[in-house]
Amino acid sequence: MSIRLRSRRRRIDLAVPPRGSRALPALAAILFTGGHAVAQAPQPLTLAALLDSVARHPAVEAAQAHVRAAQGSRITSGAFGNPIFSYQVDDTPFPGGSSVRGIDREGMTTVTLPLEPLYQRGARVRMADAQIRGATDDAFATRQRVALEASRAYYRTALAQIGVATSRDLLAWLDSVVTYNRSRVEEGAAAEADLIRSQLERDRAAVDLTMQEADLAEARANLAAFLGDPRGVDLRFLNVAIDERPLSLPSGLIAGTGENRPELRSARERLTAATAGTSIERAMIFRQLGATIGTKQTAGTTSMIAGVSLPIPLFDPNRGEIARAKAERDAAAFDLATVERETTAGVAAASRGAELLTERAIAFAEGVQPPLLVRAGEARRIALGAYREGAASLIQVLDAARASADARLAYYRLIYAQRESVVKLIVANGDDLTKTLNSLSSR
Repeated sequence: MSIRLRSRRRRIDLAVPPRGSRALPALAAILFTGGHAVAQAPQPLTLAALLDSVARHPAVEAAQAHVRAAQGSRITSGAFGNPIFSYQVDDTPFPGGSSVRGIDREGMTTVTLPLEPLYQRGARVRMADAQIRGATDDAFATRQRVALEASRAYYRTALAQIGVATSRDLLAWLDSVVTYNRSRVEEGAAAEADLIRSQLERDRAAVDLTMQEADLAEARANLAAFLGDPRGVDLRFLNVAIDERPLSLPSGLIAGTGENRPELRSARERLTAATAGTSIERAMIFRQLGATIGTKQTAGTTSMIAGVSLPIPLFDPNRGEIARAKAERDAAAFDLATVERETTAGVAAASRGAELLTERAIAFAEGVQPPLLVRAGEARRIALGAYREGAASLIQVLDAARASADARLAYYRLIYAQRESVVKLIVANGDDLTKTLNSLSSR
């Protein structure tokens, strides 16, 4: 026995298994879905999952590699110089020649130990340690920066999704208005001008929808760059979770001073390293200081050789390098002052912006459903009902539709501006963005 299912596009022939077969449940599922496979939509991307992937971003990996490079330099700076082994033979004939009569062969074996690390190692170690700490702070700052950029791409994608959904809803609503006016024109109950005007408004909405879809495609592509190779991501199904509530703003976050900001700590470490570099150059006035010890063999007699080599800084007392090191130290001090000013200004701006946006967002998000969205939908419904009753003009209906769409977009712009302001404040204070966001809740 077989069943034929006819549809507009194709015909499906199904063989019905005998009664009692285990294939009956599967057949029932196919019949229930109309012969189409049920495809589960991928889960929307959350901001927490996005920030977790930031640790594998190439820029973050490169910053971590700089930390490992600084650690390698620290090993070299703490090591002592390699001893120099020397062997010398005097009064010996050339290979194949005869020995010189009356002259005894002499041989010398010496080892020279560089003494420079004894008075340079401390400054070099301090400089290398400061460079490691600075590289570590730079790596953290890079991760914060990439996470901030990723959150911006996330919120942009969310707003683009809302824009597309709002435009599609408006287009479908205008289609219903066009259908209603067309039927009224065919019945002779309305003028054709309303139909033409509604068609024009629908076409404009279709153009806006296409522009919104293009913006969404671009936003998804930018977001995919933070998830890995964009070529391996299907951008059509890259959706983010939509948040309808603002983030909480703890008082401790507003009261932050930015002293823990990695850029500030890194600037301080660069000043420490530059100061140590000045000490190194001052110690380089005496270069290649070494102590030598060895033996000498002459006519069967062995004697000891000992000495010290000390260069005399007569023509080059290293004044140029000392001046360069001092200038770099001064530049590092000015850079630190600049970062301190930028940090203070950035924290103040981020705090004030987060306070203002949070206050307004909480006021608009009161209740189970945001009152602004409820009023926007209600205004459009009332206007359409009044138009069908002849109590409102088409212009009023179209204005109500546009106002409803604009109000919805304005609400979500406010919500995501508030969320992004909180993210900026976290970064400005120097707190770990991923951990702090996980501790915050939606209001």
